[in-house]
Amino acid sequence: QPIPVVRVYRIQDLVFFSHKRHAEAKVACAACHGQVCESDVLKQEVKLSMKFCVNCHKARKASLKCNACHTLSM
Repeated sequence: QPIPVVRVYRIQDLVFFSHKRHAEAKVACAACHGQVCESDVLKQEVKLSMKFCVNCHKARKASLKCNACHTLSM
């Protein structure tokens, strides 16, 4: 039975995030969302911040270019 989507995490409008790209890179859901599969109530398990994401990108040797995650407009 499908699980209804409940938005718990919000990112700034200037941030581009692709679940597909992260899934293709074999990043476990729990890396960003914590152990939500074991929770009865959905809540923000991990405090997402630029530092959190940059540290993950560094550890996985992923791109650190600004436009990899941010929409740059002039």
